[in-house]
Amino acid sequence: MILFVSATDTGVGKTYISALLVEYLKSINLNVNYIKPIETGVEDKPEDAYKISQILGKPWQETVIYTFKKPMSPYACLLDENKDIDIDKILNTIKNLEQKSDILIVEGAGGISVPIKVKPLIDYAFLIKALNAKPLIVARASLGTLNHSFLTYFYLKSKAIKPVGFVLNGFDYEEPSQYSNADILKDMIEENVNIWRLDKNPDENHRLSLAEDIWKSIANF
Repeated sequence: MILFVSATDTGVGKTYISALLVEYLKSINLNVNYIKPIETGVEDKPEDAYKISQILGKPWQETVIYTFKKPMSPYACLLDENKDIDIDKILNTIKNLEQKSDILIVEGAGGISVPIKVKPLIDYAFLIKALNAKPLIVARASLGTLNHSFLTYFYLKSKAIKPVGFVLNGFDYEEPSQYSNADILKDMIEENVNIWRLDKNPDENHRLSLAEDIWKSIANF
């Protein structure tokens, strides 16, 4: 089983949610693995892949496939560094790792439609479809998330992909839209899609409850 952690945007907490899930799934004795196919903005070692490799107790080189120096989309990095990305290599690496796992968490870069290649367009929705993965979408809790989240949902729907749900991340309740965003998004989508809320500084019970709810939803998806 593959859970693909993607997002509506960059910097909304994909790695944080991935780490939370890895920790929880390990705690219930599942054979969980993680991989980030492409990480950009890498100076020395990939920060996201390294962080979760430490939780898993494995070399970071096993948790990432391609790295690029500048914090740009994978396709922009290809143009900048005059390199290539082998999509078959990504798909085969992930499928092989899935066979060795009870659950494999794959983390994207940026949002769901961030380009890896173009003409034809290959983005993270393409990978999700090709891998028959279950997508979990991380979004911000604050103003702007309704537009970003609904467009992400609508794009997935156009590809016949249904997300496990959305995690609205970073609630601090300092601006008024945070009180209604989750309920409004659920009404906009008009089908049974999970909408989870996660506080900016959640306590351990909140973290554990979220991870448990996501896992139950994945298992029944």
